Amino acid sequence: MKKLMLALTMVLAGGVAALAQTPASTPWSWQLQAGYNNSSKWLDSGWNGATSIGYQFTDAFKLNFDLGYFEGKIKDTNVKDNIWTFMIAPTYVYNVTSNDQVYGFIGAGVADRSSKTYVMNGFPAVRVPSESKWAAEAGVGYNHFFTPKVGLNLQATYTHMAFDPKIDPVDARVGLIVRW
Repeated sequence: MKKLMLALTMVLAGGVAALAQTPASTPWSWQLQAGYNNSSKWLDSGWNGATSIGYQFTDAFKLNFDLGYFEGKIKDTNVKDNIWTFMIAPTYVYNVTSNDQVYGFIGAGVADRSSKTYVMNGFPAVRVPSESKWAAEAGVGYNHFFTPKVGLNLQATYTHMAFDPKIDPVDARVGLIVRW
């Protein structure tokens, strides 16, 4: 928890410093993404989705608030499991052209796993309690805007979740980005 508070304090300090700079002409953005994540420890490969709201303080600095969802089967079973994440991610944006951007980000937040009772042969076998752990993410992406406000987003992300055992999926996402 101390690490999370330190990370959030650093993000907040960087955001306040960036407020003194001139904002972009369309500072707000919203992304909706879907993708596929690889196998990691006890969670097999599966689908994932994310949505985020961001504010672009300057042409190069943006702060995103990301909500993510990871789904996969528990290894060697047919039982599905899922994890929710919430991250705050400072983002560096580089404008290649007026329609194309590349970006990189590092974020910190929490991952939450809901309680489940796993059934084997019709009988409850294992009950896993809910747990929330700190999490971090890093990634790179590309935005192509078809209009000044609507575009396509491609992103690759590495996420670390401090469960026991830890989960470290890498995923690829595609989505929609809207600026206003």
